[in-house]
Amino acid sequence: MGKQKATIEQTISKMFGDDVLTSGHSILEKKRVIIPISPKLDLILGGGIPEGSFVIFTGHPKFGKSSISLDFASTCQRPEYGGAFCPNGRHVYYYNIEGRIQPRDIAGIPNLNLDRFTCIESKPGKILHAEEYLQMGEMLINDKPGSVHIFDSFSALCTEAEQTTEMNQMQRADGAKLLAKFCRKVANVITVNKNIVIGVTHLMGNPSGYGKAFKEKSGQAIAYQVDVKLQALSMKAWKDKNENQIGQEVEWQCITSAIGPPGKKTVSYLRYGSGIDKVQELITLACDLGIIKKGGAWYTLQFLNMDEPPNLQGLEKTRQALIDNPEWLEELNNQIKTLL
Repeated sequence: MGKQKATIEQTISKMFGDDVLTSGHSILEKKRVIIPISPKLDLILGGGIPEGSFVIFTGHPKFGKSSISLDFASTCQRPEYGGAFCPNGRHVYYYNIEGRIQPRDIAGIPNLNLDRFTCIESKPGKILHAEEYLQMGEMLINDKPGSVHIFDSFSALCTEAEQTTEMNQMQRADGAKLLAKFCRKVANVITVNKNIVIGVTHLMGNPSGYGKAFKEKSGQAIAYQVDVKLQALSMKAWKDKNENQIGQEVEWQCITSAIGPPGKKTVSYLRYGSGIDKVQELITLACDLGIIKKGGAWYTLQFLNMDEPPNLQGLEKTRQALIDNPEWLEELNNQIKTLL
């Protein structure tokens, strides 16, 4: 009998590898680690941010975009969110494009593991331009599966041509075009290598008079690349009972999510010196759901299975009691997840 002719599928597998042709069932069976940001932000996202995602945090200046990026990165470093490539926790690469990160910004995220944190930035005599930042990013994304990359910010990328042109010579800003090429080159790699890429972008005034009053400065390409996008809509001072500012209350909107539907809004709490105040957010959610009873300045922890649950005066005492009793905090978190 003659030799049986190979099918086209067999030929493709021989030429390009056995794993390039997969069934629809295998796509459904793929497991991805879902990494939480905070209780209230996870609620509007549908659970958190999956590994293998391209993420954008956008909004006006000083709304806490860098802080939320670093806080989320510290969670990614925990072993339980490391995934198959990083069982001991993910490594974080921070591209300090604006050159404005301060010691207080790092110290303000107490759980950030600096042994798993690398900052990429300009030095005296070597000012990095956009091509260099993005080339290093591409190399590391390819070579370090599971890693986290924070570009702060995409809006501040300055090309070599812009840097070397005299101020009196008008130079076309090709940063958006360069960013589009970067997106094309890493799009498939991020998913396969299960990296997380976070881009901070800024809103700027739209002088054209058409469309929205503010436009995102970063180019159109990331609009197609993005899996998760959160926009900071507004911010106000968060003060204690003595009127001392202890942080910021930031209103966020989910523009797009890799898990849930878009459009939802929430208020998150950024506490100076500790990042996102996840305990504060849990208390707020619990009061809304009725599992912590609030009467005036008093908080009754009804979610605890006790004949006489603790009745605490003031938000700060309630917050501290939950921090001092981790088992209470865990029970509160579990009950909120069950209800929601």
